[in-house]
Amino acid sequence: MTNRKHKRFTAFLWHRRVGLFALVLVVILAVTGILLNHTERFKLDETYVNNSWLLSWYGIEPENKPVSYLVKNATSRHIISAWNEKLFFDDIAITNLEQDMHGAIGVEQFIVVALDNEIILLSYEGEFIERVSTSVSFSNIQRLGIKYQRPVIETSEPLYYMADEHILDWDVIVNEGIEWTERYSLNDDEHEKLLVAYRGNGLKLERVILDLHSGRIFGNFGVYLMDAAAIALLWLSLSGLWVWSKRRSKMKKKKHYQTHHRHQ
Repeated sequence: MTNRKHKRFTAFLWHRRVGLFALVLVVILAVTGILLNHTERFKLDETYVNNSWLLSWYGIEPENKPVSYLVKNATSRHIISAWNEKLFFDDIAITNLEQDMHGAIGVEQFIVVALDNEIILLSYEGEFIERVSTSVSFSNIQRLGIKYQRPVIETSEPLYYMADEHILDWDVIVNEGIEWTERYSLNDDEHEKLLVAYRGNGLKLERVILDLHSGRIFGNFGVYLMDAAAIALLWLSLSGLWVWSKRRSKMKKKKHYQTHHRHQ
């Protein structure tokens, strides 16, 4: 008698446990499935998500703070920023970076951006012109300055080099009369514009729901989690059918027993 009760309790217990495990995932599958079936109606492909946590999860939200320099000439004012291996001209992404930025200045024809061991030239309209080797790559650039309207770099020796008017050759000079660049602190509005430029419009809601539906939003194991939910549903169906058949059989035997004894 005791063993029979224990077995019945165990079967119901595991049925309930698996059901509770699958419940949340089944709700996710059902809700996201309905939404995906009506993508156009709900405008999922036109709606963007800009939640910082979610963008960070997808690797779209920048982790570090931007490094910015203010560049001016007689007619314009621009902010040159480096943020998570991207170079920005104001709020426009220009190129990818593999080195740190150590300064940006404006000379007569170009905007000069100094990296570890190369120079990037930009136009005042924000066009990428070219990358120029400093020819002193044996020593990293520490900072960028200007003298006689020509760019000057300080290397880690420290030595000081001034470029010619075409930014092709560099000559050693003394550390006198150099105006060094200083980092620029973005205000809230400038930072927000740069952030929008970095991450674009954000994530399409359709993609988030699709990844939630498939489980990929949870990482590599997410797909297997949804597979487990499907297997759990299958097990619940079969175990539920087994429990129902057992109860039905028991009720028939009980009814037959009661009928037999009533006639006696």
